[in-house]
Amino acid sequence: MPLPIWLEKFHRFRNGGGRGFIFTGNTCDLVFVDDEQLPPPCQLKFFLAQLLQTEGYEVYLFSLATGLQTLNSGRNSNVLQNIANPRDIEEVLTAFTGALRKRVPKIALIIDYADHLAPHSQGLNAVLAPQHLLALQTFHSWGNDDTIRSTDNLIILLSHENQINDLLTKIGSGYFVITIELPNEEVRYAFANLLLDLHDKGRDFGALANDFSLNDFARLTSGLRLRDIEGLFREAGASKEEINRNKIKGIKSEVIRQLAGGLLEVVDTDYGLEAIGGSLHIKNYISTLKWRWLNGATDIPQAMLLAGVPGCGKSFSVKAIAKELSLPLLVMRNIREQWVGASERNLEFVLQILETLAPALVWIDELDQALGQRTTGQSADAGTSERMLARIWEFMGAMRHRGRILWVATTNRPDLLDAATLDRFPVVIPLIHPSPGEIGELLPLLCKQLNRQLASDVRFSEVVSLPSLRLPTIRGLQEIIAKAGEFADRETKRIGSTIYHTHILSAAKLYKPNYNPLLHSFIALTALRMTSFQDLLPWYDNPSYEFPPYLEGLVNDQGELDIYKLNERINQLQQQLQWERFARQF
Repeated sequence: MPLPIWLEKFHRFRNGGGRGFIFTGNTCDLVFVDDEQLPPPCQLKFFLAQLLQTEGYEVYLFSLATGLQTLNSGRNSNVLQNIANPRDIEEVLTAFTGALRKRVPKIALIIDYADHLAPHSQGLNAVLAPQHLLALQTFHSWGNDDTIRSTDNLIILLSHENQINDLLTKIGSGYFVITIELPNEEVRYAFANLLLDLHDKGRDFGALANDFSLNDFARLTSGLRLRDIEGLFREAGASKEEINRNKIKGIKSEVIRQLAGGLLEVVDTDYGLEAIGGSLHIKNYISTLKWRWLNGATDIPQAMLLAGVPGCGKSFSVKAIAKELSLPLLVMRNIREQWVGASERNLEFVLQILETLAPALVWIDELDQALGQRTTGQSADAGTSERMLARIWEFMGAMRHRGRILWVATTNRPDLLDAATLDRFPVVIPLIHPSPGEIGELLPLLCKQLNRQLASDVRFSEVVSLPSLRLPTIRGLQEIIAKAGEFADRETKRIGSTIYHTHILSAAKLYKPNYNPLLHSFIALTALRMTSFQDLLPWYDNPSYEFPPYLEGLVNDQGELDIYKLNERINQLQQQLQWERFARQF
């Protein structure tokens, strides 16, 4: 197994003269390198201590909770004997200021929970407590001390909250920031294999289910720490139950949520293409994408946008895409905070996690609101929005992520997206109102999703021809099924009764859309205008497709949109909507 990236950086920076290091990221996890010459699985601070002891270092550990202690068993401490109170931060810092400037013996000082000694202050260091200012200034002076740099001595700050003061993390501070990544698939495989060996030797660790291979386990545990994997095996051993997909799924969502501090959420994906009714264009695209993704195509799109009217299956389709591609579905939540620099730090933290979780699908819901828009000048937040957008676009476009991280965005208001945002999504797929033929296909699927049974006498052709279903949404159709179920239950006085034709026909006749048809038509036509390829149009390769009213006269015999007529129709609808808004003011 190759060395972890963070450990390679540690060696490289030391060889380049680095003496100050800040470790952040997955610092609370176990460190495991499948190499007999390196320490066995243990916490980061003990791994570093054992590694450095083999190089002849005296290793010291300090935290506010434990005070100063030596990690060199069986060896005399040259520093501790000169400190009367190992818990006195001022005395400890003073002693090490002298000790670190000496060439002999070689000293490595590990500061645990360094966030609590030199915390981030939102740019206001002057308001820090005296104890924090003392530690911050001392650490900074150590990093810039030429005498310390000329020795082999090391200062290692361990951050567990990614809140080390900016004075120490910026370039020129004398400290190298090293992020500990989450364990990759190779590490998870080797660690699980080690635990299985312990199980075979009679230790209290569980085993994998018979139909669940070690390769499957390593792939499905992306995003889990080694501590989480160890906990899975210990729990399985205690309960005498085997580890399977459901057990992993049960803890994965909560672990990633905790790890990301609520900035990322794992969404369950229990269904695939079989659950999508109608929408032949998106099902065809997903089928092709799945085949190419699973067969290692190198030119997979890095981002796609599902645009269209509310309630027409965008969110549902995102979950189906993740299921078909066997990818964890991650939703980016609100990363913005009021403090200076906090939003950008949150974003970097999320992107670091995404790097480790790959392969993964990242879903940005309500794109028009989630990321904001690029302005012609600096925004009211001192340019934070522009910088964050630029960083996200940079990350999305990185070639190293192609085929590993797929970004899927959804929007109900494609008209609000600026050109810079739209340009980052090379594939735009419209999702508009279902056609009459698609309604007949959707109703049985929606019944199944609501756990209701349809009687054999239901005549869908009669239902879909009703005026109330002239421009329905999928969500509206779902509510019609629910209403029909209400009629059936009321008639039989029994919950879950079979839905007959009279029930669904009555419900459909009573259905009254609660949205503005002008606005829906405007949104649908805008989504169709920004569609990236002709074969992504809903009627492409679908001769039985029945066009909704707002498309009348806009599609020629070859199935191509007349872009000039389309723009004219969109402008007309936009003017009507503006007039409606104006009229409502009086």
